[in-house]
Amino acid sequence: MQTFINSIQVHLNTLMQFLMPGLASPQVVYGLAVAEGDIMKAKPKHFIPRPEGVVSCYYPFNSYCCLTVHQGGVGQHPVIVLSRPDDRGFVLVTPMSHSHPDGTPTRSASQYGLPLDPLKGESQVNVGRPKLIHQDNLKSNRPHVAMPYANFLLLQRDIGKWYFSQ
Repeated sequence: MQTFINSIQVHLNTLMQFLMPGLASPQVVYGLAVAEGDIMKAKPKHFIPRPEGVVSCYYPFNSYCCLTVHQGGVGQHPVIVLSRPDDRGFVLVTPMSHSHPDGTPTRSASQYGLPLDPLKGESQVNVGRPKLIHQDNLKSNRPHVAMPYANFLLLQRDIGKWYFSQ
Protein backbone atom coordinates (compact mmCIF):
# COMPACT_ATOMS: atom_id res chain seq x y z
CA MET A 1 0.00 0.00 0.00
CA GLN A 2 2.86 2.38 0.83
CA THR A 3 4.32 1.85 -2.67
CA PHE A 4 0.96 2.80 -4.18
CA ILE A 5 0.80 6.00 -2.06
CA ASN A 6 4.38 6.89 -3.03
CA SER A 7 3.49 6.41 -6.72
CA ILE A 8 0.53 8.77 -6.40
CA GLN A 9 2.77 11.39 -4.73
CA VAL A 10 5.29 11.14 -7.58
CA HIS A 11 2.56 11.57 -10.21
CA LEU A 12 1.05 14.54 -8.37
CA ASN A 13 4.49 16.16 -8.35
CA THR A 14 4.69 15.65 -12.14
CA LEU A 15 1.30 17.33 -12.57
CA MET A 16 2.32 20.20 -10.26
CA GLN A 17 5.55 20.62 -12.25
CA PHE A 18 3.48 21.09 -15.42
CA LEU A 19 0.76 23.35 -14.01
CA MET A 20 3.00 25.44 -11.72
CA PRO A 21 6.60 25.00 -12.87
CA GLY A 22 8.13 27.29 -10.25
CA LEU A 23 6.74 25.26 -7.34
CA ALA A 24 7.81 21.74 -8.31
CA SER A 25 11.25 20.46 -7.48
CA PRO A 26 13.62 19.82 -10.40
CA GLN A 27 13.53 16.23 -11.63
CA VAL A 28 16.21 13.84 -12.82
CA VAL A 29 16.30 13.28 -16.58
CA TYR A 30 17.64 9.92 -17.65
CA GLY A 31 17.42 7.54 -20.59
CA LEU A 32 15.86 9.03 -23.72
CA ALA A 33 16.31 12.79 -24.01
CA VAL A 34 12.80 14.13 -23.40
CA ALA A 35 12.06 17.85 -23.22
CA GLU A 36 8.91 19.92 -22.81
CA GLY A 37 7.40 20.71 -26.21
CA ASP A 38 8.92 17.69 -27.97
CA ILE A 39 6.59 15.94 -30.39
CA MET A 40 7.03 12.21 -30.07
CA LYS A 41 5.06 9.03 -30.77
CA ALA A 42 3.35 6.71 -28.29
CA LYS A 43 0.84 3.89 -28.22
CA PRO A 44 -2.38 4.83 -26.39
CA LYS A 45 -2.28 1.51 -24.52
CA HIS A 46 0.61 2.96 -22.47
CA PHE A 47 -1.34 6.06 -21.36
CA ILE A 48 -2.38 6.52 -17.75
CA PRO A 49 -5.35 6.78 -17.59
CA ARG A 50 -5.79 4.18 -20.30
CA PRO A 51 -8.31 4.66 -23.08
CA GLU A 52 -11.41 2.48 -23.28
CA GLY A 53 -10.72 -1.03 -24.56
CA VAL A 54 -7.57 -1.46 -22.46
CA VAL A 55 -7.77 -3.64 -19.37
CA SER A 56 -6.25 -2.05 -16.26
CA CYS A 57 -3.04 -3.34 -14.72
CA TYR A 58 -2.99 -5.23 -11.47
CA TYR A 59 -0.43 -2.61 -10.37
CA PRO A 60 -1.71 0.70 -11.77
CA PHE A 61 1.59 2.49 -12.39
CA ASN A 62 3.56 -0.30 -14.06
CA SER A 63 2.91 -0.23 -17.80
CA TYR A 64 4.93 -3.40 -18.32
CA CYS A 65 2.40 -5.75 -16.68
CA CYS A 66 -0.74 -4.79 -18.61
CA LEU A 67 -3.00 -7.00 -20.64
CA THR A 68 -4.55 -5.16 -23.55
CA VAL A 69 -7.72 -5.70 -25.51
CA HIS A 70 -8.07 -3.76 -28.76
CA GLN A 71 -10.84 -3.07 -31.20
CA GLY A 72 -8.46 -3.25 -34.15
CA GLY A 73 -4.76 -2.40 -34.04
CA VAL A 74 -3.92 0.96 -32.47
CA GLY A 75 -0.50 2.14 -33.57
CA GLN A 76 1.71 5.04 -32.63
CA HIS A 77 0.09 8.46 -32.21
CA PRO A 78 1.83 11.81 -32.02
CA VAL A 79 1.98 13.27 -28.53
CA ILE A 80 3.32 16.55 -27.18
CA VAL A 81 5.55 16.22 -24.12
CA LEU A 82 4.29 18.54 -21.36
CA SER A 83 6.77 17.87 -18.55
CA ARG A 84 10.26 16.65 -17.83
CA PRO A 85 10.53 13.05 -16.60
CA ASP A 86 9.96 12.61 -12.87
CA ASP A 87 12.29 10.51 -10.72
CA ARG A 88 10.63 7.31 -12.02
CA GLY A 89 10.75 8.36 -15.67
CA PHE A 90 7.08 9.35 -16.11
CA VAL A 91 6.11 12.38 -18.20
CA LEU A 92 2.84 14.15 -18.94
CA VAL A 93 1.80 14.19 -22.60
CA THR A 94 -1.17 15.36 -24.61
CA PRO A 95 -2.24 13.32 -27.64
CA MET A 96 -2.75 14.65 -31.15
CA SER A 97 -5.23 12.89 -33.39
CA HIS A 98 -7.79 13.23 -36.16
CA SER A 99 -10.39 11.35 -34.08
CA HIS A 100 -10.32 11.80 -30.30
CA PRO A 101 -12.88 10.00 -28.10
CA ASP A 102 -16.23 11.80 -27.74
CA GLY A 103 -16.22 14.55 -25.14
CA THR A 104 -12.48 15.24 -25.40
CA PRO A 105 -11.75 18.99 -25.41
CA THR A 106 -9.56 19.75 -28.44
CA ARG A 107 -8.07 22.64 -30.38
CA SER A 108 -6.76 22.75 -33.94
CA ALA A 109 -3.07 21.91 -34.12
CA SER A 110 -2.48 24.96 -36.32
CA GLN A 111 -3.40 27.19 -33.33
CA TYR A 112 -0.12 26.03 -31.81
CA GLY A 113 1.97 26.44 -34.96
CA LEU A 114 1.86 22.74 -35.83
CA PRO A 115 1.77 21.85 -39.53
CA LEU A 116 -1.09 20.22 -41.42
CA ASP A 117 -0.75 16.57 -42.38
CA PRO A 118 -0.63 16.59 -46.22
CA LEU A 119 -2.77 13.41 -46.39
CA LYS A 120 -5.10 13.68 -43.39
CA GLY A 121 -5.42 17.46 -43.00
CA GLU A 122 -5.83 19.35 -39.72
CA SER A 123 -5.00 17.42 -36.57
CA GLN A 124 -6.58 18.12 -33.18
CA VAL A 125 -4.66 18.54 -29.92
CA ASN A 126 -6.23 17.27 -26.69
CA VAL A 127 -6.40 20.23 -24.28
CA GLY A 128 -8.17 18.21 -21.57
CA ARG A 129 -6.66 15.96 -18.93
CA PRO A 130 -3.01 15.20 -19.74
CA LYS A 131 -1.93 11.57 -19.97
CA LEU A 132 0.89 10.05 -17.98
CA ILE A 133 3.33 7.74 -19.76
CA HIS A 134 6.74 6.30 -18.99
CA GLN A 135 9.50 7.80 -21.14
CA ASP A 136 10.56 4.29 -22.22
CA ASN A 137 7.22 4.07 -24.07
CA LEU A 138 7.91 7.21 -26.12
CA LYS A 139 9.46 7.02 -29.55
CA SER A 140 11.33 9.99 -30.98
CA ASN A 141 10.71 11.37 -34.45
CA ARG A 142 13.47 11.55 -37.02
CA PRO A 143 14.33 14.28 -37.51
CA HIS A 144 13.67 15.64 -34.02
CA VAL A 145 10.46 17.72 -33.87
CA ALA A 146 9.53 20.22 -31.16
CA MET A 147 7.05 23.05 -30.74
CA PRO A 148 8.32 26.62 -30.61
CA TYR A 149 8.40 27.61 -26.92
CA ALA A 150 5.83 30.41 -27.33
CA ASN A 151 3.35 27.92 -28.81
CA PHE A 152 4.11 25.44 -26.03
CA LEU A 153 3.21 28.13 -23.48
CA LEU A 154 -0.13 28.71 -25.28
CA LEU A 155 -0.89 24.98 -25.13
CA GLN A 156 0.12 24.85 -21.46
CA ARG A 157 -2.22 27.80 -20.74
CA ASP A 158 -5.15 26.15 -22.56
CA ILE A 159 -4.69 22.86 -20.69
CA GLY A 160 -4.40 24.76 -17.40
CA LYS A 161 -7.65 26.63 -18.15
CA TRP A 162 -9.44 23.32 -18.75
CA TYR A 163 -7.87 21.67 -15.69
CA PHE A 164 -8.80 24.45 -13.28
CA SER A 165 -12.34 24.75 -14.71
CA GLN A 166 -13.15 21.15 -13.71
